Amino acid sequence: MKNITNSLLTPETIKSVVFDLDGVLIDSRLCMERSWNEINNKYKLNHTFDEYFSYIGIPFLEILKIMGITVRAHKIKDDYFNYTKKYQYLIEPYKGASEIFSILKDRKIQTGIITSKERVNAISVCSKFQIVPDEIITPNDVLIGKPSEDSGIEYLLRSGLKKSDVLYVGDMESDYQFSLNMGFDFAYARYGYGIIKNKSKKIDNLLEIINFI
Repeated sequence: MKNITNSLLTPETIKSVVFDLDGVLIDSRLCMERSWNEINNKYKLNHTFDEYFSYIGIPFLEILKIMGITVRAHKIKDDYFNYTKKYQYLIEPYKGASEIFSILKDRKIQTGIITSKERVNAISVCSKFQIVPDEIITPNDVLIGKPSEDSGIEYLLRSGLKKSDVLYVGDMESDYQFSLNMGFDFAYARYGYGIIKNKSKKIDNLLEIINFI
């Protein structure tokens, strides 16, 4: 019997493609920067956007904890995501962000998004850009967000799939670690925000996902 590992999945085994959102389907850096600068000034945090941005891909409260911000953390989080709604007009979809879901659906490939973005924000931006996955998993749906396994387990429960069925597309080291934790195959979106070295599956645009299914 063929031995299936995280790095050796064949196209025939992939029944689902799951995407990270920020840096993979949408470019939200300007929105995040404007929102961070607002809370940085309001709460006098004295932490640059570049420092914050280096940790994206994990839940917001976890980032604050890493940065040593513990006082009023939940209030800061609420304000940050309110600002991201205010500055949503700065977000742009990557080429193929809507089209890839239609293509995968036509090929009977299940689709999902597993993101560290808050649910209300994730649904809003997906609606705006006509991004229509079968499932969206956010930190609001699980106890612990990426790179913990919780989001992946929730996706498998909803989809009825096995971990060996799934290809996860991400751009940050935390995305890759999440895929390892789950036993998902992984494709690195090189156009995104992070640098992940020596990954066998790489894409320079979303439509290149088709090469792996």
